[in-house]
Amino acid sequence: MTETTPNFEPEPELQLTQANRAMQQQLMELKAVAQIVLQIESQQLTLNARAYELFGFDPAGPKVSLEQAETLVHPEDLAIFFRAGERSRDLQGAVELDYRVIRPDGHLLHLHARRYTERDGQGRAITSVLLALDATERKRAESALLETAERVRALTALAPDEPLEPEPAPAAAAKTPSLAASATATLEKIPAVPHRKMRVLYVEDNMFNLMLFDEVMQTREDVELRIAKDGAKGLDIARTWLPDILVLDAHLPDTHGIELLQLMRSIPELQNKPAFMCSGDSQPEQKKAARDAGFEGYWTKPVDIDKLFVDLDRISTHTVFS
Repeated sequence: MTETTPNFEPEPELQLTQANRAMQQQLMELKAVAQIVLQIESQQLTLNARAYELFGFDPAGPKVSLEQAETLVHPEDLAIFFRAGERSRDLQGAVELDYRVIRPDGHLLHLHARRYTERDGQGRAITSVLLALDATERKRAESALLETAERVRALTALAPDEPLEPEPAPAAAAKTPSLAASATATLEKIPAVPHRKMRVLYVEDNMFNLMLFDEVMQTREDVELRIAKDGAKGLDIARTWLPDILVLDAHLPDTHGIELLQLMRSIPELQNKPAFMCSGDSQPEQKKAARDAGFEGYWTKPVDIDKLFVDLDRISTHTVFS
């Protein structure tokens, strides 16, 4: 009887996962990316060296538990963190999020992270992976940029629309104006008919996306832009300012763009205003859900500026803003 040697080769899906993990590990070592891998069945965590360093755990100490890792999440960001975990289990791709952690030594860190789920050949979730970068300095820069942008906007709003009139010439040098000059002066004093710009409200929690959108909108003289970093602030602006166009991010810190649109539609003046979903999700089901919820268009990040302008031009051409 011929003895056969058991085949211990991993399944193709597992081989691919292992190859991806090895490549990923090399990239993380170069980019200082923290990695935490959760084995879903056993609930065991594996941290790379950068994760121990970033989160303040002792590599020589006791094994880090899931509960220990979760207690580091800032209390105000727990909903964001767990919602990202739920979405990563439902989606095929990765979910990006920004959240804060409080290290055991009390230091506060801002993290930019990606969460995704690895599955076996039958589609069962086997591991949950978190990749994180320290974004503390970036967040400080963002806050400074936002504060500067808000001050510039405030100063612009307070600045006079017309240059100050020059001081009158001394009486001795004054001359009798001609009839043409008098007529011109009279016409200049007649107030121009006010022309209201197209009001665009953009609700987005990523500062870089906000700054980019703001720069793009400043190239259009027919647009007045206001921005908000969460749904509550966006709803407050919508109630008082009554924008003409709504641009809503899908995943906000306190709500989803679809839920926010429903709240804004309860404002009578905004029931028929065009709305656009702006999101990094490019799956057909996400776009269909947005259309079914009443969004006129779907702008996938990074936003195609040409398409954005085509949509704005179409709306401005067929709408009178008064």
